[in-house]
Amino acid sequence: MNGLIKRIFLCLLCLLLFCAVCAPAASALQDDDPGVQTDVQDEGVDVQDECVDVQDEGADTQPEPERPAEDPVVARLYLCCRVLFFGHTWIYVENKSSEPIRVGVIYAAPGTGVSVGTHKYRRADGGGIYYNVEAYMLKGKGTSATVARAMDLRQSQLQTVDDVIVNNNSWSLSDNCNRFATRVWNSVAPDTVSYAFLPLTEKGRIGSGGAPSMTDPGRDMVLRQ
Repeated sequence: MNGLIKRIFLCLLCLLLFCAVCAPAASALQDDDPGVQTDVQDEGVDVQDECVDVQDEGADTQPEPERPAEDPVVARLYLCCRVLFFGHTWIYVENKSSEPIRVGVIYAAPGTGVSVGTHKYRRADGGGIYYNVEAYMLKGKGTSATVARAMDLRQSQLQTVDDVIVNNNSWSLSDNCNRFATRVWNSVAPDTVSYAFLPLTEKGRIGSGGAPSMTDPGRDMVLRQ
């Protein structure tokens, strides 16, 4: 009987020793696992932060948006009308830049200008656009019978004027010199001028501004488009 009691006592003692040794170890293992996960998560956050830094650096190196190109004033456009007998309306483009500019299909040197108008009955080469007819025919005759209004032309506006000139090489009673000249003017001007069939009426709509002093082109520069 005493031997049985001793064996039971030893078993209980061993069980107590086992619990005393294994329980702290298990607790320590549980405490270690969250620490490992936290370190891994922290490392993941660091990696994400590094990725964000890389993206930020990439954003800093993006090129700046292109600025719009300069659009300087290169010429001055005149809408002119002169009434003697039937009358006539035309445009005059004066080069205000330091480089040659294109007016329709010809070029004007710095400080010179080009007159452009449509003609029919007074031109042996047929109806259409002519260059420098007005400047050539009016040289030495003064500008007292001529009225005009004017505006500065930027490079982009001069291109628009060129396009309108090149694409309107015709003449008819309903598409006469008044129609052509006002079409060119209205393509770029903020103060549009309505079309009138007769130059006398058109002259009143253009106003009373002074006419330009047109460059003498010489006979060889009077051309039909």
